[in-house]
Amino acid sequence: MEKKKVSKKAELTFDKALSMLEDIARQLDSGELGLEESIEKYEEGMKLSKFCQESLEKAERKIVLLQKKNGAVSEKEVAVTEDTGEIEDDDEVQGSLL
Repeated sequence: MEKKKVSKKAELTFDKALSMLEDIARQLDSGELGLEESIEKYEEGMKLSKFCQESLEKAERKIVLLQKKNGAVSEKEVAVTEDTGEIEDDDEVQGSLL
């Protein structure tokens, strides 16, 4: 199996990182990895998780700025579903961050 590295952040997108994180979770859940490889995968997964969280936070900040730019009177927090990245139902904001 080809190893995927997190170090190429310029090429890494949220979708790629999430897919890689899901793959790592499946591998760890399978119980087929040895201790050293499990630790490596866990470490890689933590880096990917941090990247995904930062990407979602950046997208949330962008939405807030867009709301301000479009004449919104007050800043409104945007609730995002953690597992899918979708914006939770809201009358003023619709869509997905993915």
